[in-house]
Amino acid sequence: MSFLKRARKENLISLAMDLGENPAPTFSKIDLVSLIQGNKHYNEDDAKFMLETVVTEREERLKMEADRERLKMEVEKERMKMEFELEKLRMTSDISKNPKHEKPSCYELTKTVPSFDSKDGDITLFLSLFERQAKRAQIDTKDWVSGLLMLMPSDIVQLIARESEENFDNYNYIKSVLLKRFKLSPEEFRKKFLHHQKNSEKSWREFTFEISNYFQEWIEGLTIDSFEKLKNLIITDQLKRRAPFEAKDHFLDEWTKLVSPSELADKLDKYELVRSDRKYETKRKQQFNPIEKYTESNQRTVRHKPFTGTWNARNMGYPSRNGESKQMHKFSCYSCGLEGHTSRFCPSKAPQRGKLNPTVQGNVITTTEPKREDASTILTAEINVPVEVAADVMELETVQVKLGSRTMTGIIDSGAQISVIREDFTSGIK
Repeated sequence: MSFLKRARKENLISLAMDLGENPAPTFSKIDLVSLIQGNKHYNEDDAKFMLETVVTEREERLKMEADRERLKMEVEKERMKMEFELEKLRMTSDISKNPKHEKPSCYELTKTVPSFDSKDGDITLFLSLFERQAKRAQIDTKDWVSGLLMLMPSDIVQLIARESEENFDNYNYIKSVLLKRFKLSPEEFRKKFLHHQKNSEKSWREFTFEISNYFQEWIEGLTIDSFEKLKNLIITDQLKRRAPFEAKDHFLDEWTKLVSPSELADKLDKYELVRSDRKYETKRKQQFNPIEKYTESNQRTVRHKPFTGTWNARNMGYPSRNGESKQMHKFSCYSCGLEGHTSRFCPSKAPQRGKLNPTVQGNVITTTEPKREDASTILTAEINVPVEVAADVMELETVQVKLGSRTMTGIIDSGAQISVIREDFTSGIK
């Protein structure tokens, strides 16, 4: 049954008809599968084999139709080529009979006009060059289509071959078809006019002709037919170059059609007015919803609040998982209350930090220079052995710790930001 669901609708219709059913074109795939399975002659293996046969026949039929169409196009192209050769022979025969009335041949255009490139070529520039060379060679207008076909690639020849017989020899009609198919927009001609570069293989006269043609197509596409309109177009183009990118995106649909400087200026002024109003409203919202500023006092208050939420909710100002972010708190000193350092590195304790620990000081060797005796210098070395000296408890920060009915003084460890008490004080806690 799964092979029926994977089959295409056209193949299911053919299979149902082979089984003697008469499915309607409006049937869905589910209806067709139900219709096939409900047939009295339905057998899964036979149906699968018949479906494969239907698919194979359909693919062969499509392939034959494609080959037939391609062969038809080749025959048509060969016929046109033969007609051209016959026309050339007829013209040669007429010239031999009447040498005084020699008729120009379209074949001469292949020597002066390059073939058209449908991917990178400019159809307007090509047709302009073709018409100039055809007039210079004095070729009859009714033969222009034949000469044009000789310079076109096969895909464009096939496009022209689809036209009716009565329009096939009409050059103006064929020209309109090609312009409609390949012609660029006025904006594209403007870009080509501004950014077109000279080819090293071409002369400056050819380059002048190309940019002149681009300019002509640009103004003709915008129906610029007077000096006043041309002046407005140039001024508008300068305004567009200096307009912000946001405005260009805002008026994107009509940007290329704007040719009046006053109209463009009004649109830009309205756009900037609306943007300034929105910026003012945004600033007012920010004033009425200011971000909470943490001072030294409320930072210490927040730091010592009991921890009741998740870690991310009190994580020193780091963003929490739900996307909210808080201002990061700075370290504060327990000794002086200032921010930016801890009690261990407090500047007020700088004199004490210069003193050595009594245990370490026992290994220090000092020298003294006593009074001179008998014109000689006597040096005395004193060596101190390590002795146990009680630390100055008064310099440590303490806090009262209460556990049940017992109260004891604990030492605040500023490095770990926790309170330290003796081990025997908590020995009874499990």
